[in-house]
Amino acid sequence: MHLRFEKLNIFKLTRKDVLIITLMATAISLIMIKAYMLFYLEDPLAKRFWCVYANPGLEILDILIITLISTVATIFFSDADKIVYGFAGSFALSFVVAVVYASLFIWYVMGAERLFSQYAYDWEWVVYAGFWKMFFVMVPWIIGASAIGLVIGIIIRAWIMAV
Repeated sequence: MHLRFEKLNIFKLTRKDVLIITLMATAISLIMIKAYMLFYLEDPLAKRFWCVYANPGLEILDILIITLISTVATIFFSDADKIVYGFAGSFALSFVVAVVYASLFIWYVMGAERLFSQYAYDWEWVVYAGFWKMFFVMVPWIIGASAIGLVIGIIIRAWIMAV
């Protein structure tokens, strides 16, 4: 059974593929949010959200979980096109969720609303700060761990298909 998105559905996504993309994006978002929360609770430099060199990072267990999730997702995707575009879609979705969370955290928890609510469109600076904090978690750590899981998943998938 295929989902129909009219003209938007370039690929025929099955329900299983949509479920895999959604679960992978949810797991990556939760790991990014956890890394962000632990960073701001433990690091004294994190109180300054404009600090460029103080960024959250992942722990070894987080990297292993992301590698395992991407390996399982690669095995269960139904097609090679869906693997590539499924990973891109889950990365984009999880990045947007994490940036929204980081922006709201900076705005409400860290008290940036007093600083940035005086003029119109100053909230964009908060979104900009949240974007870069999550970008430095997403690009080297999550995409790297997912690439390793992707290669492992392709090898396992080829081995399963050969047997």
